[in-house]
Order: sequence, then C-alpha cells, then structure tokens
Amino acid sequence: MAEIVKMPKLSDTMTEGVVAEWHKKVGDPVESGELLAEIETDKATMEFDSFQDGVLLHIGVQTGETAPVDSILAIWRKRRRY
Repeated sequence: MAEIVKMPKLSDTMTEGVVAEWHKKVGDPVESGELLAEIETDKATMEFDSFQDGVLLHIGVQTGETAPVDSILAIWRKRRRY
C-alpha cells in the first residue's frame, strides 16, 4: 500500500523547507535509516532519513523547490517482509 511522506518540521520555527538534494529517484528501493534527501530549513540544511523500508513511487517536491511543512514530499510503497 502506498504511503505519503510529508515535509517534516525539522526545527521549532520551520514553516517551509527547500529540497536541496534528493539522494533517491523514483523506483529506487529505500531502507529504514537511509538518506532520502537534504532539506534546507530556515536555519540549516538537514538530512532526512527514511523511517521504513519501501520503494519510492513519486517525488512531490523537486530539487530546489520550496514546500510548506506537512505538504506531500514523496509517496512510497512499503516493502513487505515475509
């Protein structure tokens, strides 16, 4: 099942973020703890890691674009474990 990944709030004062760089592309497998993207906040550029295993299905905010906190950053499908 697909899941939405929202723009995280990486600081107390952050209201929007800029995707500085994606480290994955659509179709790539992603493992929990793996670096997905770098996000610029109002204070610093921070790493955004995956919180579960899956496959990246859609990138909602392209490199260099700004998006508000809680907007759709990406969509992925959880990888099933048997």
